[in-house]
Amino acid sequence: MNDEAGAIFIVHRFFRSLHNLSESPPRFVKFMRNKRDVIIIGAGVSGLACAYRLKRLGIDALLLESSLRAGGVIRSEVVDGFLIERGPNSSQGTEELLALVEELGITDELIEGDPKAPAYVYFDGRLHPVPAGPASFFKSRLFSTTGKLRLLKEFFVPPRTEETEESVASFARRRIGPEAADRLVAPFVSGIYAGDAEQLSVQAAFPRLANLERDYGGLFRGMMAKAKEARRAKKAARDVMDKATPTRRRSVSFRQGMAFLTETLRSRIGEELITGCADCRLQNIESEIPNSQSGASITEGDNRFAVSFDRSGHREQIRSKHLVIAAPAHVASGLVAPLSDELSRLLEEIRYAELAIIHLAYDVSAIRTPLDGFGFLVAPGEELSILGCVWNSSLFEGRAPEGKSLLTVFIGGAREPRSSARLKDAELISTVHTDLQRALGIIAPPQTIAITRYERAIPQYNLGHAARVCSIENLLQRMPGLYLAGNYLHGVSTGDCIKEADRVAREIARAIL
Repeated sequence: MNDEAGAIFIVHRFFRSLHNLSESPPRFVKFMRNKRDVIIIGAGVSGLACAYRLKRLGIDALLLESSLRAGGVIRSEVVDGFLIERGPNSSQGTEELLALVEELGITDELIEGDPKAPAYVYFDGRLHPVPAGPASFFKSRLFSTTGKLRLLKEFFVPPRTEETEESVASFARRRIGPEAADRLVAPFVSGIYAGDAEQLSVQAAFPRLANLERDYGGLFRGMMAKAKEARRAKKAARDVMDKATPTRRRSVSFRQGMAFLTETLRSRIGEELITGCADCRLQNIESEIPNSQSGASITEGDNRFAVSFDRSGHREQIRSKHLVIAAPAHVASGLVAPLSDELSRLLEEIRYAELAIIHLAYDVSAIRTPLDGFGFLVAPGEELSILGCVWNSSLFEGRAPEGKSLLTVFIGGAREPRSSARLKDAELISTVHTDLQRALGIIAPPQTIAITRYERAIPQYNLGHAARVCSIENLLQRMPGLYLAGNYLHGVSTGDCIKEADRVAREIARAIL
């Protein structure tokens, strides 16, 4: 936790201690109000972004978090002079993310990886740069001549007519051939989802690719059409505003790490965030009040949900007409069980990949391979246990002391029947170091900085996920006032979470205002 985060935590603990006094000053009475317009459960990036947007829209929203810190898996720390990420190392510079950064006034803290820095794939015992254009594609040794010709044939492959979901691997083999599917698509699936391309649904995990085939008949046709549309839109926009078409940055973070974003959101939400809320439970209530004219009962609309939880040794309950659950799928499943057995079951069906994240440091001189890019991913079937490696100190400045290289390695994932992520620390470090020696030519032992393990790291958008999400959304339409937000629905990236949280907040605002 950085200095700013620590200061916020200390101040928040001070507020909590005042709240627990029997004679609290009037300025803290707002914590004791048992009715709110909106209650949000879960202070990961989705919950934080939703609460921030609601507050900006002037809506009375309260954010509850079970742990003593906000941010979820986004967690930056400085260890022995190294800035490490225990969750996502960076994010795509999506329009939604960049807009939020600008709104928060923290653009100066944003840093961008070199957009020209190559990413690599480890295949056939060596690193291959991912082709970035026609010239590098034809020179690449990642694909054979047959594989290159098969990929170019994509323009003539007819679109699929079946309406059922298709795996990413099947989609890639059908459209661009087996070599590209195994050596390019599968590694990047493991890099994004820690997933298995044979199991992941292309409609759920990569809907833009599926839509290119559906709308344009193929990937090349679709990309050409999209590029043409973008050029037309950009040309028209120049007459109105130079920034009408925002530039999408490849990979971004913050000088103090990814947690700078969540800590900034936390500070802007302020006293409307309460941490340490244990044993959270929901109840769907329809409080009835007598109708003086008919003698019958009518529903009191502002008391649809009751949320109870333990905090500082006391059981508290707050009621609200609108409830957002921004917790992981398995936690959300338990929370909604009293409201809907079917919704609870659908959420419980969502699988997560197990993952271990290992941060190792080496002297720059001990690494024979130049670390001139983002990092590398491992193709299936290679004699390496790791999924991939991010070259943090090469990607962003300020990640390692002078003369040191910081590497973040991922191991585990859905491709392994018995996850390597469960190895004991010493065995885990030995396995990772051996793989790095083979891939990068390292000639010295590592300095172990940190190990982080997640039993449930990344949700898997496996076959059937698109249909499952459709069923979840149909159920929510019949449960007015209940909303779900998180990375298990419409995208796992930070930008996807921000986009979905903002959508939910604005939907609530339309219902209230």
